[in-house]
Amino acid sequence: MQYTQFFAQFVHIIEVGATHGGYVFLFIISIVEAIPFIGSFVPGHTAVIISGFLARVGVFNLYYVITLASLGAVIGDMIGFYMGRRYGMRLIDRLKPYLFIKDEHIAKTKAMVTKHTGKALILGRFNPITRPLMPFIVGTSDSDIVRFWIFNMIGGILWASASVLLGYVFGLGYHAAAGIFGRMLLIATLVIILIVWGYHFVNVRFHIFRKYELFALGLNLISLWALAKTIGDAWASASFMANFDIAMNIFMNDHAPQIAIAFSKFIGIVANVPVIIAFGGVVAVVLAFRRYWRESVLFVLSLASTGFVLGLMKEFFLRVRPDNALVYLSDPSFPSGHSAIAAALFVIVAYCLAFRISNVHYRETAIALCVLVVFSIGVSRLIINVHWASDVVAGWSLGVFCATASILLVRYVGALLVPKSARVV
Repeated sequence: MQYTQFFAQFVHIIEVGATHGGYVFLFIISIVEAIPFIGSFVPGHTAVIISGFLARVGVFNLYYVITLASLGAVIGDMIGFYMGRRYGMRLIDRLKPYLFIKDEHIAKTKAMVTKHTGKALILGRFNPITRPLMPFIVGTSDSDIVRFWIFNMIGGILWASASVLLGYVFGLGYHAAAGIFGRMLLIATLVIILIVWGYHFVNVRFHIFRKYELFALGLNLISLWALAKTIGDAWASASFMANFDIAMNIFMNDHAPQIAIAFSKFIGIVANVPVIIAFGGVVAVVLAFRRYWRESVLFVLSLASTGFVLGLMKEFFLRVRPDNALVYLSDPSFPSGHSAIAAALFVIVAYCLAFRISNVHYRETAIALCVLVVFSIGVSRLIINVHWASDVVAGWSLGVFCATASILLVRYVGALLVPKSARVV
């Protein structure tokens, strides 16, 4: 009962924050997204579209969302305009090496302003490249301030309204699609689309991801889909994996050899959640001491995010462990903590080794060993029947998702903090 009450309170806090704080966040991100230089790194357009979707499903008020997004866009453009008037093109020339600003972007924006200022302010708002630069470039020119205000308001209101309504229209088919494909899979599909779009958006602009980050992206999407599938199954009244769970449990109960059982019990002790987290923490400290800051942050972020989500899921689902478990454990079964934490740790280990080991055979062997360790830890939980098979699949999926998301996030943030001239690709 205490787990259910805790999660109910947590969900209530999230709902209150989304309902009230969400409007503030939308307003702020609409402003920041239009500010020159800073706006290139803020996914404000995506946030505005999502707010329209949330308005359709009842989280936000549609009229409030359109009003705040429009007001934020107009204010952001106003800030950009006056920055252009105050500092001129010399500010862009000074910041170009650090903010991924390309000469062709500036040239394209200038051409639009020179040809027709009004159209430039309105149409430039709908172009993600020119949007944060257009008001600034107009400010550096001799454009009339009254004309700027008129077209700025028209462009901001049209852009915000169109973006919000795009998300709203998309939300019209949400409930019907959720009834066909399942709510969790539909949400996962939307998140996958956003992740792929974000990866493409960042890489086209900044060119910071390497081939191993592309592989991490693929694992991230696959693990997210698998995690959504297992969560939807655990949430549903009729489980699609119930027969497989039972069959695997019976098979391990009847056919697992004693040596495998003994070894699985040993793995359960030496590779439990506290031990793996402690080991990852020690590795992170050692890496930080040797000034490998990025790798250190990866270990901490991956394990911390996995552990946090793992605790929430266990307290929410409260799935009972198999009756024939060979080891007594009192915490809920779904998802497998051993599997999740092991996957989170060894995905980061494999990623770090991938670009540290130059010999291709040694590198592939090291990665294969990481995969084998994660697989063995998950299977060991089935051998001693302390988890259902779906628990282990969900644990693997959760760990891989958090680890690969950490890789992409740290790579992106790290690239923004390092000047282009000093960056190592």
